[in-house]
Amino acid sequence: MRRPMGRNQLWHHVAKHFGLRLPRRPLTTGHSTPLDFVHDAIAHPGRRIAVWANRSGLKTLCASIVAALEHQFGVSPLSSRVLAGSEAQARNLYAYWLRWCERVLRGRLRGRPGRALTRLDNGDFEILTASARRVRGGKVQRIYRDEEDEIPEAVSAASVGMLASRPPVTARSIVTSTWHRAGGPMGRLVAEAARRGFRLHKWNVWETLQRCGPERHEHGRNCRTCPLGPVCLAKARREDPRARVGAAADCEGLLAIDDAIGMLREWSLQQWQAEAECRRPALAGRVYPQFDRSMHVIDGPAWRRGLPTYRAVDWGLRDFVCLWAQVDPAGAVRVTEEYRAQDATTHDNAREIARRDAARPIEATYCDPAGRSRSDQTGYSNVEVFAAAGIPCRYRLDRWARTVQNGVGLIRAALRPAAGRPRLFVAAGCRQLIAAFEAYRLRKVNDAYVDEPVKPQEPWEHPMDALRYLMVNVAAPTGAEARPMGYS
Repeated sequence: MRRPMGRNQLWHHVAKHFGLRLPRRPLTTGHSTPLDFVHDAIAHPGRRIAVWANRSGLKTLCASIVAALEHQFGVSPLSSRVLAGSEAQARNLYAYWLRWCERVLRGRLRGRPGRALTRLDNGDFEILTASARRVRGGKVQRIYRDEEDEIPEAVSAASVGMLASRPPVTARSIVTSTWHRAGGPMGRLVAEAARRGFRLHKWNVWETLQRCGPERHEHGRNCRTCPLGPVCLAKARREDPRARVGAAADCEGLLAIDDAIGMLREWSLQQWQAEAECRRPALAGRVYPQFDRSMHVIDGPAWRRGLPTYRAVDWGLRDFVCLWAQVDPAGAVRVTEEYRAQDATTHDNAREIARRDAARPIEATYCDPAGRSRSDQTGYSNVEVFAAAGIPCRYRLDRWARTVQNGVGLIRAALRPAAGRPRLFVAAGCRQLIAAFEAYRLRKVNDAYVDEPVKPQEPWEHPMDALRYLMVNVAAPTGAEARPMGYS
């Protein structure tokens, strides 16, 4: 049997020998498909790959196909391991693997497959329990991390130490997950994929849903009464505003429409957008669930000549953050640039900010009032050091401005006002601030969220605090003051 090299060849090979017609048509701009993932993994056997996809989105199934194909056509000893948040989750992938042992790997088996280990004539395939001891075992060439968001981070990081290339086989990790948690492991991997050497594949429910045929939708007549109709039509109209038939009419996946309807009935719209459409992580417990990249992030140049420019500064113990923002005549705030430094002196930060703004007029610099406290070592405050560098700082000491919930409320209102358009936008280059918006969490009391950010919350609190200082100075209602309420 010859190794399939082309994308179409691979699709026919999987259809014939695995009995699966993998989805191969992306329905969302910028998305790939399950077939693209499998083809990438087989065509580039040394590439590290991550998949962000929907619930019931064929992630585990496709990872098992990759594993089977590598052992089917592999000629060198190849040791592969499955790591998941629980043994039950790892067994999902292993159960698919056992099916492929009967279909395509029968000639390579050395004895009957075990409950957690299969030996082949060109390697082995085994489940790892998510424990620090197991992931410090022998060296392997493949680790399949299934549902990355559910694996303890220390275990996931330690598992990388098991990887060891064995020429001509280059060791690699293949990571698959739904993005469940803001600020979780999958969120960081999505944000840092290129830096960490991963090729990221992304697809959602529309790339994996079964086709809705004309006999079901009746050329759009039944879309108005179908439970999936509102989100299905909305998806179609994002591509073509005149669409009369939902997006499912163009799907070619394996997820049953009735199963998708069951999810939609049980989930909130926010959960559907997070776990089915993969727009963003789940919103529960986030300080700013109103933030949406598609609505609030500016692609392209954000700074505009002629508008006043402001700076906002947060002095952390180790982290320093400065944000630049402009306010237009309608009162909309546009954060155009960010600067973050770790373990730098106040003098170094002041010099860097002054250098950046040497030819740019700055209306004002707002900061944390804590910056006026004098250092025990130098005898100078951060505010004094900045002033000496030609950067005078302003801050508010009134009770209203220093109440965290008031600043949080201003940001929420600007992101998603009760009436009118959003009034807060962020340049795409402000990656730290965007990540903070999606990861900044509320505190829990008795397993219920209270409307108060977790403190401390490294590294997300510093960009969020700097933005809060900006908003209470440039966007606060005039004449606001705190008054005690109650009976006299």
